[in-house]
Amino acid sequence: MNESLGAGDSGSVPDPQSPSPGTDRPWSAPESWGPPQPAPRPDAAWPPPQPPAGQQPATWQPEWQQPQPGWQQPGWQQPQPGFTQPGWTQQGAWTPPPRPGLFALRPMTFGTLFGTPFRVLRHNPRATVGGALIVQLITTVATVFIVGLTTVFAVLRIVTADRSSTSDASLIEAGSIAVLILATLLAVIVTMIGTALVQGLVASEVSHGALGEKLTLRGLWHATHGRRWRLIGWTALLAAGLTLAIGTVVGLAVAAAAAGSVLATVLIAVFGGLGVIVLLVWLSTKTALTPSAIVIEKTGVGAGILRSWTLTRRSFWKTFGVLALVSVVCSVASSVITVPLQLIYYIVLALISPTGTIQDGGAIGVTIGYYVISLIVGTLVGSVTSVVQSAAATTVYLDLRMRREGLDADLRRLVDERAAGRPDAHDPFATPAPAPWPQQPWGAEWSS
Repeated sequence: MNESLGAGDSGSVPDPQSPSPGTDRPWSAPESWGPPQPAPRPDAAWPPPQPPAGQQPATWQPEWQQPQPGWQQPGWQQPQPGFTQPGWTQQGAWTPPPRPGLFALRPMTFGTLFGTPFRVLRHNPRATVGGALIVQLITTVATVFIVGLTTVFAVLRIVTADRSSTSDASLIEAGSIAVLILATLLAVIVTMIGTALVQGLVASEVSHGALGEKLTLRGLWHATHGRRWRLIGWTALLAAGLTLAIGTVVGLAVAAAAAGSVLATVLIAVFGGLGVIVLLVWLSTKTALTPSAIVIEKTGVGAGILRSWTLTRRSFWKTFGVLALVSVVCSVASSVITVPLQLIYYIVLALISPTGTIQDGGAIGVTIGYYVISLIVGTLVGSVTSVVQSAAATTVYLDLRMRREGLDADLRRLVDERAAGRPDAHDPFATPAPAPWPQQPWGAEWSS
C-alpha cells in the first residue's frame, strides 16, 4: 500500500531534508508561512538604514518614535520636586518585607484581644518577663525586709514588756500593732510602685511590637524615661481613692456600732461593701487605659485619665470583659502552681508532726523551706501574670484607638515608609488633635 503512494500524492508529507521535485535544494516552507511582520507606518524610514562597514548595528527606531527638535515632555509626566520613586521600581533597591508585629494592623476581634497579651510573652520574653522579674524580686525582698523586721521588733517588744502595769502593756501592744500597720502600708506602696514600672515597660513593648520592633530591656527602660514618676503618681492616686472608699465604709460601720445599732452596722457593712466593690470595678475599668496613655502618648496623669475615660465610652463591657477574662485565667494558672505546693507542705508537715504542732525542729525547718519556696514561685508567677495583665490593657487601648481614630492606617503608613527607607515623619501614637468646630458663614443662621 505504501508503494502505491506517489510523490505527488496529496496524502504524502514531504521530507524537509529531501529535495523538492524538479529542484536540487532541500525543501523549505514558503516565506508567507512565517510570523506576520508589522506594517511600517507611512512616515517611517523603511527599510531601516544599514550601518557602514565595520560598525555595530544600532537599534533602529522609526522616525515617528524619535524625539522631534523643540519637543518637551509634558509637565504631568515630569517628576515633581521632592518626589522619589518607590523602592520596587528602582533596580537594585530591593528592601526586605517588614517584620510582622504582634497583631495585624486592623481592629481586632475578641479572640485577638484575648490572645495578644499571651503572645507578648513569646515575642520578647527576655525584656518583658526579665524586667518584670527584676522588679518583682526587688519588691519582694523589700516587702520581706520591711514587714519581717517590723514583725520581729513588734513581737519582741510585746514579749519583753513589763506586765506589772496593765496600762503600759496596753499602750505597748497598741503601738506595736500601729507599727505593723504602717509597715504593711509601706510594703503595699513599694509593690504598687513596682506594678507601675512594669506597666510602663509592657506598654512600651506592646506599642513597639505592633510595628514589628523588638527592644532590649535597656531600650524599654529608656523609652519610659520621663513617664515613670507620672505612673507612680497615678498609682498613688489610685491607692488613695481605694483607701478613701474603704475607710469611709469602715468608719460608718464603726460609728454605727459605737451608737449601739447592730442592724445599722450590718446594713452598712454589707451594702456599703457591695457598693464599694461595684464602684471600684467601674472606676478601675474606666481608668484602666491610663498607664498606656501616659507611656504611649506621653501625656500627664490628668490627661491620661481623660483619654482612658473617653476611649472606654460605649466600650465599657468590652474592656471589662477582656480584662476580667485575662485576670481569671492568670488567677487560675497561679492557683494551679501554688495550690499543689501548699498541699505538699501540709502532707509533709502531717508526716513530721502528726499532732499539728510546729515547735519541733523538723516542722520549723519544713515551714521555713515552704515559705522560701513559696516566695520564689510567687515571684516567678507574679512576674508572668503582671506582664500579661498589663499587656491586656495596652492591647485594648490600641484596639479602641484603631476603631475610633484610625490608628491602624497611621501605623501601616509608618511601616511602609520605614520599608522604603524613609525616616519617620511623625509619631503615629501622638494624641490626635481635636476636630475643628464647624463654622458657618456670616449671616447663615439668619438665612435659615
